[in-house]
Amino acid sequence: MAGGHGGHPIHIHPVRPLYRIAATGLGASMWFFLMYRAKKDGAVLLGWRHPFEH
Repeated sequence: MAGGHGGHPIHIHPVRPLYRIAATGLGASMWFFLMYRAKKDGAVLLGWRHPFEH
């Protein structure tokens, strides 16, 4: 098998804290934006209201 030293042949390095924080922040901002747009345009998206009605 690959490696030849026993154990698993693939070594995965730990994630740096900066990348983990950045990924969490970007993911959270994405979901906040999606929920904000769903609040504003959700009825139109689901067909409950026409977009040209005010």
